Amino acid sequence: MKPLRFLLLIVLLSAGTMFLGWWAVPVIAAVYALLRRDVTAPREALLAVLIAWLLLLARVSQFSAFATLLDRLGKVFPMPGMGVFILTLVLGMALAWSAARVVTGITATKQG
Repeated sequence: MKPLRFLLLIVLLSAGTMFLGWWAVPVIAAVYALLRRDVTAPREALLAVLIAWLLLLARVSQFSAFATLLDRLGKVFPMPGMGVFILTLVLGMALAWSAARVVTGITATKQG
């Protein structure tokens, strides 16, 4: 994994999430896997979205409204607010990994 390519993927995932929403994650991960055409693409997408979403959440957590949101979500869901925070990261990782994995599987089948 080349650092510059990985950094670009992190930036794309961050910007895509910020401007388009969570649904941009599987699209970006799928395109990345299609261009990369390597079995390591799903793992790279998973790690990149983890870092991207951690950075986005760290940025948002500086506002007092974030703590209030976590507290209220913790009351809605049967888990503490930190559980919701972790679940958010798991969702992003699952979206990126699964989209990249599907594309990797399809392109490997066509090549073989």
